[in-house]
Amino acid sequence: MADGTGVRAGQPGPPAQTVAALFVAFVAVWSVYFTIAESQASIHNDMAEAYAWGREFQLGYNQHPPFWAWICGAWFTVFPRAGWAFAILTSLNAAIGLLGSWKLIGRFARGDKQIAATALLLLTPFYTFLSYKYNANSIFLSIWPWTTYFFLRAIDEDGIVDGILFGVGMGLALLSKYYALILGTTCFLAALQHPARARYFRSASPYVSIAVAAALCAPHIGWLLTSGAPPVRYLSRISGRGYGFAAFYAATTFFGALAQNAVVFGLVAFTAALAPRSDAIPVPARDPRFRLLATLALAPLMLTALAGVILRTKVSTNMLIGTFSLMSLLAIETAGSRGLERLRWLSVRLAAGVSLGALAASPAVALGKAWFPHNPDDTEPRKELAEAATRFWRETTGRPLAYVAGTSRYDDAVAFYSTERPHVFVRFDYFANQWVTPRALAEKGLLSVCVKTDAECLAATAALATPLAKQTEMTLSHRFWGHEAKPVDFIVTAIPPGAV
Repeated sequence: MADGTGVRAGQPGPPAQTVAALFVAFVAVWSVYFTIAESQASIHNDMAEAYAWGREFQLGYNQHPPFWAWICGAWFTVFPRAGWAFAILTSLNAAIGLLGSWKLIGRFARGDKQIAATALLLLTPFYTFLSYKYNANSIFLSIWPWTTYFFLRAIDEDGIVDGILFGVGMGLALLSKYYALILGTTCFLAALQHPARARYFRSASPYVSIAVAAALCAPHIGWLLTSGAPPVRYLSRISGRGYGFAAFYAATTFFGALAQNAVVFGLVAFTAALAPRSDAIPVPARDPRFRLLATLALAPLMLTALAGVILRTKVSTNMLIGTFSLMSLLAIETAGSRGLERLRWLSVRLAAGVSLGALAASPAVALGKAWFPHNPDDTEPRKELAEAATRFWRETTGRPLAYVAGTSRYDDAVAFYSTERPHVFVRFDYFANQWVTPRALAEKGLLSVCVKTDAECLAATAALATPLAKQTEMTLSHRFWGHEAKPVDFIVTAIPPGAV
């Protein structure tokens, strides 16, 4: 392990230019991969939701705080609404997280160990294949490691600037999802393990961090108090289930997360087994720096499973996507750093192989998803519906399309793909969409897009429709590279201005 500051002298890392070049290369490779591999389908519903919420720039939304959606909204004020633009955003988010992980790992180790521990992260799915689904979980890929890094700097070096930056990180995390309380609890538990904990808690640093985070969250808290707290109500709806249900998902999440790190554990164990036992550098569990590392690496997983049981709610490995920056380093230290040079050599080459191999395979991935789909997201005619429904609205009303509602997944997709850029009225619920009002619908009108078998959507549409409304049936199917998916029947209703 490193010394008390987390940095071992005499082991310089690669030049900054090399790190910057690798950062750019990662973004380029995975942006191209996602652009090609996902080209056969409409964007994932979580991403369409991020866009739909983000363009409103509210202080909060029905399920989550706003920061991650703001990022998406700001991004698409610059970039066109296309899958390739989302591919760049998600790859950039993952790359920022990898850079933060590199810096965070550097607080504990340098040289071969830092390189190997960072490269091993690319052998997990978190920063690569799973990073494309941009939502309130994946934003933690970038926020979590940098927040932890500034926490360590603040407690290691007693710097007030680092305390401020730690507070900024915590504030942005809390403004993305309340799951960030797990991050705050993890840092608190780690602080209790730190040799300088007495000095740290006597200093101004932790209280400055709290004040900064509170100041950043204050507008959102004010919104909660005046809006009826939609995210809190959402949490209450999904909590309070049976203990058996909660325990099952907690266990599934725990072991699923370990399985997603299995390649890391296996490669570390393999290289350690090939190395002479005399090469081992054992780190006793009572070593303060090792306990600090173990706490930061393991506490998020343990706390997430515990929170699921306490709240009696469903947790999943998706929630943990940004929390594993230090797991690879913990595995290396637990193995006694044996075979470190071989591990660095293998991990770097395997990481490069995964990235370049994925890029080469991306056309085949796209074809496979089109012809042999396992997910309805790959075959639903959402883009086709956006085009047809927008055309129907224009032909029947002659007015710009301002608001759309309908069957889940299709409503957000119309908002993203329609040339009219309408606002979304999710589930026809004014409380959940506080940027929509009856007056606004009366002035601008509403387009409803319902799957023909969605009785709830059709009933909500009927409650708003008047004799001025016009309705049509559409049968649409998704086509890609010569393949046509199963058709879907829709009932599309145009409720013109003045009719709502």
